[in-house]
Amino acid sequence: MNKGFWKKLPLPIVGLSPMDGVTDAPMRFIAKKYGQPDIIYTEFVSVDGLWRVEKRGETKHKIWNELRFDESERPVVAQLFGSDPDSFYEATKIVAKMGFDGIDINMGCPSPGLEKRGGGAGLIRDKGLTHRVIEAVRKGVVEQKKEIPVSVKTRIGSSSPDREWWEALAREELPVVAMHGRTFKQLYSGEADWEILREASKIIKESGALFLGNGDVEKILPGNKIRLTNEKIVDLTGDFDGVLVGRKAIGNPWALRKDGYVPSLKEILEVVIEHAREFEKNLPDNKFEIMRKHLTWYAHGFEGAGGLRRKLVVSNSADEVEKIVKEFLDISGN
Repeated sequence: MNKGFWKKLPLPIVGLSPMDGVTDAPMRFIAKKYGQPDIIYTEFVSVDGLWRVEKRGETKHKIWNELRFDESERPVVAQLFGSDPDSFYEATKIVAKMGFDGIDINMGCPSPGLEKRGGGAGLIRDKGLTHRVIEAVRKGVVEQKKEIPVSVKTRIGSSSPDREWWEALAREELPVVAMHGRTFKQLYSGEADWEILREASKIIKESGALFLGNGDVEKILPGNKIRLTNEKIVDLTGDFDGVLVGRKAIGNPWALRKDGYVPSLKEILEVVIEHAREFEKNLPDNKFEIMRKHLTWYAHGFEGAGGLRRKLVVSNSADEVEKIVKEFLDISGN
């Protein structure tokens, strides 16, 4: 079992969860700088798409932006999705040459279309295919003469918590398994079940794997504990080696911090400007409208946030964002 960089991380491990359309290169840069997570994942990348683009020699295809990363993000893990072992093998060879510290297989995306095609959470239903996919990725890593750990991010089950699924993952002797506390059927409804996650962890950790819990993490607390969005406190000791923070870190990189740091409003809005400039620098070919959603996510929970959001959502450049933010700070006396 190759744990690679994972075995060097301090416990509890806190990571930025991969989120499609969210954890792009500028967002990850900001998350690392201000949230200081131990580990960062890219957005999930299609193995079929990556292989096709590579074969055609399309060096300026947008898929390469999904795999762009800054050295400051390390350790950084590329997350891949799909259902065809051959495509995973070919895509892994490409990614392994790009300098990532790890490769993660998405076995938890709840997109119904992807699940129906056997990818994402669809792999939960086909344990034989799961094995072939994992072996294909491992083979691709070895062929590139790399020692990159291969991990999996998944859910507690398809339609209900699935002990057989957890046992199948344990048999794969993976270095790390990250698991979301909802089933595929739940999508993001209801609450993540951390007691079920605890049961799953006991089985998976017997294989020697590190186990990361995911779902509804609100805040990292002292004493190896976390607070969930429903205000419940979870003690990570013994059963969890760490957590991945997802939606709470959108527009709030400080949610990833272990020291409980709370930024001032001025600090938050200065990061809004910096994020916009990082977007223009790192993704200059992308339309600025893609950045607008990130900007509005920061503008919540303070007086005047609604008015600020309405201005940010129609901004067209980092210069315009800076003007909007500075005017807001002047008016609010910050």
